[in-house]
Amino acid sequence: MTAPRWHEQKERSNRTMLTLLVWAALHLGRRFMMLLLYPVAFYFLLTAATARRASRQYLTRALGRKPGWLDLWKHFYTFAVVSVDRLFFLSGQHDKYQIQVNGAELFQRYVTQKQGCILLVSHLGSFDVMRVLATKEQRLPIRVLIDRQHSPLAAELIDALDPELAAAIIDPAQSAPALALTLDQAIKKGEMIGIMADRAGNDERMIRCEFLGGQANFPVGPWLLGLILKAPVILCFGLYQGGNRYQLNFELLTEQFSAPRHQRDTEISRAMGEYVRRLEHHIGEAPYNWFNFYDFWLDETTTDH
Repeated sequence: MTAPRWHEQKERSNRTMLTLLVWAALHLGRRFMMLLLYPVAFYFLLTAATARRASRQYLTRALGRKPGWLDLWKHFYTFAVVSVDRLFFLSGQHDKYQIQVNGAELFQRYVTQKQGCILLVSHLGSFDVMRVLATKEQRLPIRVLIDRQHSPLAAELIDALDPELAAAIIDPAQSAPALALTLDQAIKKGEMIGIMADRAGNDERMIRCEFLGGQANFPVGPWLLGLILKAPVILCFGLYQGGNRYQLNFELLTEQFSAPRHQRDTEISRAMGEYVRRLEHHIGEAPYNWFNFYDFWLDETTTDH
């Protein structure tokens, strides 16, 4: 049976549960929450059949072997830790963490020149650790594309804990011309635009790429925006490394993403291929950090035991 696409899946939380989680995190502290997440991860491992099936499918590829139940639990637990850490990042408690930054010097010239950039991020690790470090410590003007309609509770969480980030959100649900204009204005103001490049929206055009030994779909939208905006493209990966440690990696993909109209598809495929290779590399470094819990390889089936 084929798993539903990510945009067809509902949030597995509700407002009451989310309120209790936020209260516990902010009042009882991170150490208590890390202990609480042991049984929480086990509970979701047992009850979330679709996510468990997707985890098994992914880990088989990432680890190069059949994953055991401990592997599956570690995958769920890592996701839970990164999700709870988001509460601390959003509430300004980033001083709790040790964050190693690789490639931060990429931004210095662009910030000095007030040159906006496209930051391609993914569901590998934590996007929030990048945003917090950039805005709070290095004062990088970052804006992010977030689909409020699909995750309304997550959007409410951002509104409540970090009004600064909430004000910087760009909702991709607006019309294509309006979105392109908003992004163009942001780039011209020297802002950094964070865009998820590993998950397609509903009815969004996709291209199939070789990924972890199989064929998977990746969205064309971020790359079309890159061609329109003609801005530097930087890859960003914020990897959770256990305890309170994160590693933040910035890599320049291109100084300017451009191509003649008749060569756009070729150029998009080439650039997307480079992005996917770097994604594979960082998955190899931190395989339990991948948080696309749905059937990413749609033409294949995975038996769940």
